[in-house]
Amino acid sequence: MSVGRTAGWTLGGLAVGVLAGFAGELFRRQPAGQVQQRYVAPQATRTTDARTPVPVPEPAAEPAAR
Repeated sequence: MSVGRTAGWTLGGLAVGVLAGFAGELFRRQPAGQVQQRYVAPQATRTTDARTPVPVPEPAAEPAAR
């Protein structure tokens, strides 16, 4: 068996395995009560020097149609 054929079979098998893994995750059933969030972001720290954003002005009214 040539090196190219071996590499092709290896990469093809790897691709099939990855696709099978994604399909398994998509079709796995979990009751809504058991679904867990995998990552919870830490609460942002509040700083005293934080500035509030400037409000965006509303766009000017369009001129009346002629």
